[in-house]
Amino acid sequence: MYAYIEGIVEEVTEKYAVIDNQGIGYEIYMPSASLSKLVHHENIKIYTYYSSTDNGTFLYGFLTKEEKRLFLLLISVSGVGPKGAMAILSVLSPEDLTYAIIGENVKAITAANGIGTKAAQKIIVELKDKLDLGETIENSLAKGQALNDSSTGSMKNNVLSGLTALGFSSGDAIKALNEVEIDENTTEETLLKAALLKLKR
Repeated sequence: MYAYIEGIVEEVTEKYAVIDNQGIGYEIYMPSASLSKLVHHENIKIYTYYSSTDNGTFLYGFLTKEEKRLFLLLISVSGVGPKGAMAILSVLSPEDLTYAIIGENVKAITAANGIGTKAAQKIIVELKDKLDLGETIENSLAKGQALNDSSTGSMKNNVLSGLTALGFSSGDAIKALNEVEIDENTTEETLLKAALLKLKR
C-alpha cells in the first residue's frame, strides 16, 4: 500500500517514529538500530510495509531497501510475524543477519527477543539459499561496515574472500570466522590463521 513515506521526523520513541508528511503524522514501527539513527526535525525517506491483522494495523519502516527486503523474507517463514522480524532486525544489521543465516549461526538469531532455537533453525533452513553472500560482501565494503563495526567488518570480509579463494565453502568459512574471538589486537593475518586452524580440524 505504501512503498515509502518521506517527511519530517517529529517524534522518536523506543518502538516507533512519527513522520510528518504534509501535515499527517505517520506512526511507523522500526528496528531499534534504525530509530537510534533518526534526528528530530530532519527530512527522511522511510521504506514501509503495511500490515493489517486481527491484532491491529501497523506501518513498519526501514532506512534501506535491503533492510525491508530481509524483513519480507523473514515474515515469509512460517511462524515468524512482523514483530518477530522486527526483533531480529533490532539486534542484527542486514549484513549481520545474512552472515548469521548463511553461517548457520543460531545463537546470533536467538539473541532477538522472542526468537527461540527452533524458529532460528527454521529461518536458516528456509532462507539460506535465498541470500546472496557476494552481494552482501560488496555492499558491506561499499558502506564500510559489516558484522560489528567498520574495521572489524571489513577485516572479516577480506578474510572471508581469501578463504573462499582458497577453496573453502562460504558457509564453512563463515562458521570458522564466527568461532574466532576478535579483539583490538586482531589483524587480518592472525584472523586468517585462526580461521584456517578451525577449518582444518
